Parts: sequence; C-alpha cells; structure tokens
Amino acid sequence: MRTSTFSAVALVALAAVPLAACGAEDDIGTSEQLAGEGPRLAYEEYQVLFTNPTCRLYKYGSDQEVYSEAGNKLEAKPKDAFCSSADRKASAERPSSPQYKLLEWINDPATTEIFFTYLSFSNSTVANALCTAIKERDVKVTFVLDSKTDVAKANQVLACKAGSGNAERDPQMFLRGHQGGIGFAHNKLFIVNPHSDRLRLVFSSGNMSSGVVLHHENWHFITVPASTYFAQVHLCMMEAELEHYQGKKEYAGFLASCRQAIPYKEESDIKSYFAPAEGSRASSALMSGIKAARAIDVGAHRFAYPTLVRELKYWLQNHKSDPAVRLVADDDMYWAGKGEQVGDNMELEYWNADSLQKRGAQVKWMETNHGEHLLHHNKFLILNMPGSRPSAVFCGAGNLTSAAFNENWENFYYVTIPAVVEAFRPQYEHLFGDLATAPEDMPTKNVLPPTQ
Repeated sequence: MRTSTFSAVALVALAAVPLAACGAEDDIGTSEQLAGEGPRLAYEEYQVLFTNPTCRLYKYGSDQEVYSEAGNKLEAKPKDAFCSSADRKASAERPSSPQYKLLEWINDPATTEIFFTYLSFSNSTVANALCTAIKERDVKVTFVLDSKTDVAKANQVLACKAGSGNAERDPQMFLRGHQGGIGFAHNKLFIVNPHSDRLRLVFSSGNMSSGVVLHHENWHFITVPASTYFAQVHLCMMEAELEHYQGKKEYAGFLASCRQAIPYKEESDIKSYFAPAEGSRASSALMSGIKAARAIDVGAHRFAYPTLVRELKYWLQNHKSDPAVRLVADDDMYWAGKGEQVGDNMELEYWNADSLQKRGAQVKWMETNHGEHLLHHNKFLILNMPGSRPSAVFCGAGNLTSAAFNENWENFYYVTIPAVVEAFRPQYEHLFGDLATAPEDMPTKNVLPPTQ
C-alpha cells in the first residue's frame, strides 16, 4: 500500500440519501455481477448528504415594501433557501446533517489519524471535536489550508496538544497555494486513518465552515479498503499537497508518477481529477458527458467557465425541439447582473446564465442571505443519458470557472455509480422546485428581511 511521506504527520428525506454498501441486500452490484464491465468502486459505505438547512421563515419588515418582477407583493424570502446564523443549531443537530456525520467519524474510538484540506476552516463545532480527539485520544491531525485564509480557528486546533505528551502526535498545519503558478488551495477533502487498511474519505462542495450546515452543499462520505485505486489516488493527492506543492510542474509530475505506481486498476464508475495538474482531463470528461446527454441539470455558485458555457449553448442549439437544460444559481449572481456586487459573483456570470435562458434553458435563483455570506455553494451537473449509457454526476470542490480547471488545487469527480446519481435527482427537484425562485418572481430590489 502506498503511504505518504509524512509520519507525524429537514429536513426532509431528501437531505440524506444513504447508499447501500457493496454486498448488501439492495446493493448496486457486486464485482461478480458486474464482471466484464470494468472495475467498480469496492466501497463499504457511500452516503451522499445534502446540507438542506432547515430555517425559519424570514418576513420582510413592515417598512419594507417589496414587489416581484411580475408585480406581486412579496411577504417573505423563500423558506429554507434564505437562512441566518440563528438556524445553525437546528440544522446541525439533525442526523442527516454533514456536520453530524463528521463529528461521528471524528469521535469514533477507531479514529487515530485525520488529514484534511480546505480553502478555509472556521467551523467551531468541528474544531472543538478535533481538539477533544487530540487531547483525549492522541488523534494525529494534519491539515492544509490556503495561505491567504483566516487561520484563527486553525490556531485554536494547533494549540491543542496530545494528551500523552508525545509531541509527534501534536497537530500540524501547512499553508499552501499562490506560488509557482498555483492559485488557491481550494481542495475539499477529509480522510480518516489514511495510513490504515480501511479509509474513511469525505469530499464535498463545501468548506469546513458554514458549508457543513447553512450553505446549500453536497457532501460524500465513503468508506473504502486501502487496496483500491480510489483510495490510493487520494493518498497521492495528500502527499502532493504536503511534499510537492511549490509549482504546477512539480505537483503534476508527482501526481502522474504516483498514479502510475498504484498497483490496482482504476474504477470505471468514479473518476478523480486533481486540478490544475488534471484540470484539462476533468474538463474533457465533463464536455464529453454534456455532448452525449439527453438532459442536463446544473447547480452553480460560480458560472464563469467559457468552455462549459459554450458547450451548453451548442447543446441547446442542437436540441431546439426539446431543450432540457436547467440551472439553479445563487442570487449573488443575479444581483451582480443588476449592477449590485453583494458577493463574489461577477456581472459576466449573470449574462452567461441569461444567454442560456435565451436559448431555452430554465434558470432559477436561490435567494440566500448575502448579508451573512450564506450561499447556494453547490457546483455539480447531472448528466442524464439516453439509452443504456449510464447517467453521471460531475461534482467536487471546484467552481465552474476557468481558475478551477486551470489554476487552483481542486478535486473533481465524474461519478456513474447509479445510486449516487439517483441521490442527486430528487435533491435537484427539491432545489429547483421547492427552494429556487423563477426570474419573474425575483424581487425588483435587493432587500434583506430582518433576521433578529
């Protein structure tokens, strides 16, 4: 088994969709059943969790008269789309919450070592659990953050020392990104017991922040044997971040050689791509999937990747008789298009979405609370395929931007595991049908209701 060089080193039912472990009564196929179709991921557990925060109804104040684009008076923001920090506790404590699952894995007595990497780390509950694990059980915690992020919460974890007094079990932090042509260290990955024969691995759209609870996100919890390609390639990425991080060339070279040294066959139903080294391969896989799809559902926080926008336009032009592209995006993008910069989105992103809508796509907006920088932070595409070709979900850490595919550290996934795809379908219907707002129902002015 390959090991890293570091040695000290409601929610409604849609919110959580557990996938049967391989070999279970209702599994998606054992290796024997799928013989001749290529290797499948030999997971013990694969659970997709969606944050789907449960939030109060936030009504506009008596002094706020707000009307929709269609001329209807609006009384409140959409429930469970617009949230505030006051909703954190109720959302976090549900068993269907990604934070609940993370705490379960951190607190498990079998957990002896944790590696994680995120753009940012500000979640107090997770930080406290990590500190307790370090102090009471000598759990070795090693993590990588972006070098420009706020490290206040990280420093709290670093101050927690191993209860045994063994300095080699003390936590370690490494700051990465912004050198050698690499942009942000934007990966989102959490690995439990990376040096064991059984790994627990989490990848997500969300950071270790409100992204575990109050943003609209997707989180994937997977337990796999170390003797799988999927497990080993993530250990390659871990080692690359820790030891081969000073530039694109070094990072890409190590990943390529590390992949080649893995003694197991790569799975056919889940492909991992680590940008910027493999961003072009991720992009090619996505564009090929779009070309073949009969319908496409997109969830986006950012929407500025010209290759993707162009491919979706081509798709709509070639399917004029029955356009079937849907997009749910954060309303920060909508307001940027109206000349108001309320978040990270640019005006160009609104016009990208508008260009699809003019070609027949259905576009809706998630009215989130930009007053507290709460987001529809999903970034995924559901590629519904015709005939016998397996449908797919393209997801992971990276936004739908050029920087994500070409500059940043990112982990992308192209997943054709049927149960994963089926988990995303009802979730998308929930986002599009229950939470998101149609253009004609958007408010004519950017007004936030009181949250106190």
